[in-house]
Amino acid sequence: MIIMDFDDIVGQRVLVESLKNAIKRNMVANAYIFNGPKGSGKKTLADIFARAINCKGSDNKPCNLCSSCKKSIAGVNPDIMYIEPMGNSIKIEQIRKLISDVSVKPFENTYRVIVMKNADSMTIESQDAFLKTLEEPEGNNVFLLLTENYNALLPTIVSRCQVYNMVGLGKDDMKELLVKHGYKQGEELEIAIDNSNGIIGRALEILKDEGFKQLQNEYENILKQILEGSRVETLILSDKLLNSKEDGVKLLSFLLNFFRDILILKDLEDNKYIINKTVDFSLLKSYRDNMTEEELFEIIDNIKQTISSMEFNVSYKNSIDNLFLKILEVFNGKSSRSTV
Repeated sequence: MIIMDFDDIVGQRVLVESLKNAIKRNMVANAYIFNGPKGSGKKTLADIFARAINCKGSDNKPCNLCSSCKKSIAGVNPDIMYIEPMGNSIKIEQIRKLISDVSVKPFENTYRVIVMKNADSMTIESQDAFLKTLEEPEGNNVFLLLTENYNALLPTIVSRCQVYNMVGLGKDDMKELLVKHGYKQGEELEIAIDNSNGIIGRALEILKDEGFKQLQNEYENILKQILEGSRVETLILSDKLLNSKEDGVKLLSFLLNFFRDILILKDLEDNKYIINKTVDFSLLKSYRDNMTEEELFEIIDNIKQTISSMEFNVSYKNSIDNLFLKILEVFNGKSSRSTV
């Protein structure tokens, strides 16, 4: 088991220093928001901060040696609570129980730390109830809200929290962290890093996913159908691949990297700098030779807009199908609406 502390968090220097200073100066706030995509390290950071807040060591908190740290590492610290969605959301009943639980003093430590996973999934009723707890805090409670889109929270909740956005990691930082996790340098590691968009959890997921290359092939098939102007076949393949919002996120990430690669090829005519190295190079060249930079920028903007719309819980399937139709239009000319 790898026990991580602040020194193991790479690529988030400003955020980490701010949290360490808050502990050192005894100025821990009542509530924090750690915002970033799934796999960006929010939960890891929250675990370390929660451990450090009640660490009884004198320096370099968390010390990982005191009684509080040991209990936190073992997952039995009575003053660290975790709340997560029941089904798709955090329900009002959960918040009511939370309010009851935090109304008493911490059991053993100075602070009670409440880590709320997917806090942006709170229902409006839940948020209204939770807001009262933030407005009239009782005892030494510290709330750590983990979100992918903190804008889904009431502005009055956000205004009472210190908001930190997780920064995407650079390639060198990613490599350092993955090697520390025990992965060997090589082609597989490079592919995982290139396709992760700076999200460490995504890189780890790719390394563990035996079907990753097969999935890339499926994505290629969709793009080949677009090359052939087949609207019907494109949407059939889309139906086959999209079974969840997570599937949609993976596909959009692939598409964003794919069309960025084509822009790189237009400028450099060299595959050394492309991200999707598993993609058939002839497919990349087909798009490069048949699209202008303006058309590529238009598609990339559409992909980014689709990613943004999914963050606001818009139907992922409809959003991605509309995106494919737009790509068909751009690549095949505006007549593709009638193409089958």
